[in-house]
Amino acid sequence: MTSLKNMEYSAFLLLLQSFLLLSSCSTSMDKKWKKLEKEYAKDGVDMKVRHAKMDSLTVNYLSVPSSKPSNRTFVFIHGAPGSASDFGKFLKEEKIRSKGNVLSVDRLGYGSASGTEYSSIALHAQSIHQVMEDWQNTTEEEQEFILIGHSYGGPIAAHACLSSKEKIIQLIMLAPAMSAELEPMKWYSRWAQSKVIYGLLSSSLKVATDEKAHHADALKEVEDDWSKISTPTIMVHGKKDSIVPFGNMEFVKKHWTAPLSTVILEKKGHIFPFTDPEIVINLVVDTVDKLDKPK
Repeated sequence: MTSLKNMEYSAFLLLLQSFLLLSSCSTSMDKKWKKLEKEYAKDGVDMKVRHAKMDSLTVNYLSVPSSKPSNRTFVFIHGAPGSASDFGKFLKEEKIRSKGNVLSVDRLGYGSASGTEYSSIALHAQSIHQVMEDWQNTTEEEQEFILIGHSYGGPIAAHACLSSKEKIIQLIMLAPAMSAELEPMKWYSRWAQSKVIYGLLSSSLKVATDEKAHHADALKEVEDDWSKISTPTIMVHGKKDSIVPFGNMEFVKKHWTAPLSTVILEKKGHIFPFTDPEIVINLVVDTVDKLDKPK
């Protein structure tokens, strides 16, 4: 196995490990949420798990208020597999918390409405709207949102910018899976789809497997929507990404009409937000500082 494949497999295991922690059936979700809140409290962070209603569904998300008065809110959206807790480093980071409130969403099928796959990107985007609306109701103040999506969270964040009552001032996509043609089916995805292995998976991991199988079709369905986005966008991608091809950057350049900035990471792979979180922290801080500059 090449070093690149080793990196890819390690990335998969890292995301899988964090995902399994939240999908375990040993205790109720309510107890998990309370335990998670206590863990943040030990680090001096006032994190609350909140629950936004969307028709018959509930969308769970982690929320941390800004350490300084602010009506700006960052919303992190994970990929597949994944969980809201994947972004714990950023929810606790004072450099980010000093710039605004921080939310991290448990996507439908994972920590929210777990056990059922929802393949529609538009539906996932709607769930993000519900989170934003719920947060605005909680704060009782109109917010300016910055959406940050990693991997498959990228197209979901992007689609949420299309029809929003809420004020989204910036879109940041980290190694986003945007192109249907470039969406690969990796060996471990095919392995998980085998009858024997699939039968052994938890309901949540079955969702991740099913969703992955439908990624290409779901992306193709919304491909014509990308040119309608007007939200200023930043895309960051590593050239060593062996999970979501770097070619997605050229795809975005071709389909985007909104203001677009790109950042190329010459020696980074797919999970740079977790292996090198300072890249994201510095990007968020720099982005906000530019937004706050007098025009």
